[in-house]
Amino acid sequence: KLEYIEDNPPAEPTIDGPTSGKPGTSYTYTISNIGIEDVYFFIDWGDDTYTWWFGPYTSGETATASHIWEEQGTYTIRVKARDVYGLESDWAEPLSVSMPRNRAIKTPFLKFIENHPYLFPLLRQILGL
Repeated sequence: KLEYIEDNPPAEPTIDGPTSGKPGTSYTYTISNIGIEDVYFFIDWGDDTYTWWFGPYTSGETATASHIWEEQGTYTIRVKARDVYGLESDWAEPLSVSMPRNRAIKTPFLKFIENHPYLFPLLRQILGL
């Protein structure tokens, strides 16, 4: 006799980690899922790169994944879980990550030069450079 057992997809996982940083730097995120079955995780890093299904992880076990954003901008990380039977969760609550432009450090001398753009060519001519 065959018995039918209804299986539900895993719960949405959670992702946690830095929400801002610098382009070209590696950042590590933790992903976890509370459920009754082992799960695999899939990550959309928001920059057209993905970490395909990796695992399995037992319920409550924390997975880690690292990523490097190469360009400045704001990215949305999305993650979902898949159980050993192939059923997928909904996307987890997205995590927004900002890689802002590096701020230029302006010294009083640089500000002075910016405010007097014709001074440098004049000095160069006087000094014969």
